[in-house]
Amino acid sequence: MQNIHLFNLTLFEIGFYFLYWSAFGWILEVIVRTLETGEFENRGFLNSPICPIYGFGVLIVYTTLSSIKSIFILFVLSVLLCSIIELFVGLGLQRMFHAKWWDYSHEKFNYKGYICLKISLLWGVGCLLVVRTVHPAIIKLVTHIPYIVGNIILLIVSIMLIIDTVCSVAEILNFNNKLRQIDKFYKKLNSSSIKIGGNISGEVQEIKQKYDKLLEQAKKNRFVKSFPNMKSIKYNDALKLIKKKINKKNNN
Repeated sequence: MQNIHLFNLTLFEIGFYFLYWSAFGWILEVIVRTLETGEFENRGFLNSPICPIYGFGVLIVYTTLSSIKSIFILFVLSVLLCSIIELFVGLGLQRMFHAKWWDYSHEKFNYKGYICLKISLLWGVGCLLVVRTVHPAIIKLVTHIPYIVGNIILLIVSIMLIIDTVCSVAEILNFNNKLRQIDKFYKKLNSSSIKIGGNISGEVQEIKQKYDKLLEQAKKNRFVKSFPNMKSIKYNDALKLIKKKINKKNNN
């Protein structure tokens, strides 16, 4: 991997930079969320303790902006680049999984809830620290990793991440299917014909049992906790019912 170059970096270097910043991003997200809720929550799309958007983000920012000398220009370009990355990832996830994973709609100067001025400015400050201080230190640390040992680590981690990605995609697809079923049962239970004869209908009781069972299963899904502001494009009413059930349990 040390002989294969991409953007003036070896695959060996890219692999370890990606792992470090992805793990750092996960830790940062967990700390922020824990301070907000008082409870530990596994953040991120994957089951593994990493947030790939941070790994890719830092690699893109550092390879494109590290040569810039002006602090001001570096800050401005970092704000723009990070905003583009966040918007692109948000729209991409929405297109693939029919869900909006975060929402800045409550913030001023936001664009469709995917990016907002406050968060973008914070990304800019973070990038200044990363490019000028932290990442150069990480570069030195990676140079001390033995080649053979490093390649073994990267191979094992890569296999684990591929498996994790497949499992996570399957998990969110299954969750979307549960939302579809909850939405269908909820509409049936609230239809005019059901309300008229619901008290004596065995079919209604069966639908109610399936509906309650699906709600119980869905509220345990990690994505609901990991992304509290997540919105389903097709079945957001069903997602609201799940969150309502979770909040009711927490308040009891």
